[in-house]
Amino acid sequence: TQLANPVVPLPAVGSGGLEVIDQQKNESSGQEFILLNGLDHDICTQLPDIMYEEDPPVFGQTPDGMWLQFDPRYDVEENTAENPLRDGGGTRTLISNGLAQCSNVRRNVFNEHGCILSREPTTCKGTSDNLFILIGLNAENIVAIHEITGTYPYAVMNLPLGGDDNAPIVSPCIKGTKTRWEILPENECVQTDMDTQTYNVLSSVLRQTQDDNSFVRDIVFPSNGASCSADYADSLEEVSMILGNQCFKRVHPEHLSVFDLTLCTREENPCTLDLSNGDHPVKSPLDNDGNAFFDYQGQDNVFWDDQLSRLTKIGRLGDTIMFKDLPNNMRLAKVANRFNDKTSQGQSYVVVCGSRNEVA
Repeated sequence: TQLANPVVPLPAVGSGGLEVIDQQKNESSGQEFILLNGLDHDICTQLPDIMYEEDPPVFGQTPDGMWLQFDPRYDVEENTAENPLRDGGGTRTLISNGLAQCSNVRRNVFNEHGCILSREPTTCKGTSDNLFILIGLNAENIVAIHEITGTYPYAVMNLPLGGDDNAPIVSPCIKGTKTRWEILPENECVQTDMDTQTYNVLSSVLRQTQDDNSFVRDIVFPSNGASCSADYADSLEEVSMILGNQCFKRVHPEHLSVFDLTLCTREENPCTLDLSNGDHPVKSPLDNDGNAFFDYQGQDNVFWDDQLSRLTKIGRLGDTIMFKDLPNNMRLAKVANRFNDKTSQGQSYVVVCGSRNEVA
């Protein structure tokens, strides 16, 4: 069984790094330990900065084989009248996905002596400030996220239309069926043979969709109204449509979706990648070439269908998402600063104040 999170190697008990908290308990009765110093290990970069109740547990193991489960605690910071947080709690608000609230208190006679002027790009202007940062999922930004976080986000391409097992492909003319179409120049594909009725219906659905992505178009065939002709309603599979000077080519439902493939870089090789040629198939494109695209067609071993439920989908290439919607391991303060428009535009000064005896 593969654990959802990697196992953290812990120091031996009594080594000065890991100590028993309650001497009255033993290992079989809920004994607790405290890690006195932070760990410096590559695995730590694969763990989220903030733990949520629905997150999978994090386990650690000591050199003698004892298993321990991480028990997260609140991390509070001083936000007193004399020493307010420099960003008013803005960074915490962003990386916690809004669970932590802004803590910039209105200036008053009790705290004004300690108020400061802040130009931090994530500064909250008040306790109810609604911070948000937009990130375009393009190749440049995908590479930037990798460089900042050490994670491996990719726009995945060339997934087989029928999946790893070449399962039967459902016609795009089936009512209620959702399909994805890649947008290509007219000269890069050939119009699929079909009758006028089928062409008109599919082209109408493609044109009328509200999806404005520049790379792919997701459509749902109407449940009521027009239909493809009987000759093509069930038999269409791989389809290309020429509309004006563009070609719409039917592709896998996750073609050019952006996924976090960091899972596949773990030492235990959960994605069963072929590592025999020296270059790691997932690490190499970003690490060596700054390439934000993962070409599944070139992989010797298939893993997509088996691992999809464990991979985090971020969006589609060309989409714009909010910072708070990034996976936990990418929702870091450095990422927020990199994509905050205020950073590049020059943030104006904001008055930041704390409160008497407050922690945030």
